[in-house]
Amino acid sequence: MIKGILGIIDKMRIEVFPSSKYSEREILKTIFVQINPESYSETKNIEYYEDDVIGGSNTITTFKWVGQKRLSFDFIFDSSGVLPPARIEEGQADNFPVGDAVIEALKPAVTNPFDTPDSIHEKLTKFQEALVHYHGDAHEPRYLRLLWGKLLFECRVSNMQINYSLFRNDGQPIRATVTCEFIQSTSFNEILNQRNDASPDVTHEFTFKLQDRFPLLAEKVYENNNYYIDAARSNGLLSFRNVRVGEHIHFPPLK
Repeated sequence: MIKGILGIIDKMRIEVFPSSKYSEREILKTIFVQINPESYSETKNIEYYEDDVIGGSNTITTFKWVGQKRLSFDFIFDSSGVLPPARIEEGQADNFPVGDAVIEALKPAVTNPFDTPDSIHEKLTKFQEALVHYHGDAHEPRYLRLLWGKLLFECRVSNMQINYSLFRNDGQPIRATVTCEFIQSTSFNEILNQRNDASPDVTHEFTFKLQDRFPLLAEKVYENNNYYIDAARSNGLLSFRNVRVGEHIHFPPLK
């Protein structure tokens, strides 16, 4: 980052990790984007159970859970010479050093018009290998950390779409926009701590077993033996005594 007549140079970067531990000593690669995104979007889904009302046309919605946060970015890949190049470093790498940043900022926008620009296939392949390819050592894609300004987002890629928009005379692409959706990476224990699943104020799900008794399950969830009739109605049961083994049942939160 540089402040002064050149303004602030702070390239967004993506750090690649082998596991969800996110240990600084285990960073495999650091990817610096070619140009910072103009914007990004953030979404968070809220899931509900929908229970039909007997004899009615409406449904009862019961809170299920809050989904993981998702961020979506558009990354530009361009080999026409208009933009300074992106870079991928092995291991951990800081943002542009002062000298490198000045050189990057002063590079001419237009290269020799008689030069044939390189295809972006190789750069895109390396980008995809780092973010979405299946890795045999872990049997899954890598874990990622997005860093840009005050943004620090630990995540994984859930979707990637590539749109090509500029080509050489031979049809090879020299510009593309890669839209990536990242889903927040949270360990199972962290999710349980956030949701406080021991509380009767969240929905609990069970698969009914031979030794189970519906009133006892309800008492375990609600810490009270007065709610099993209401819970049976919520599951559409005519009687709490007639629950089939293997049936999926849920206990909605207390109101």
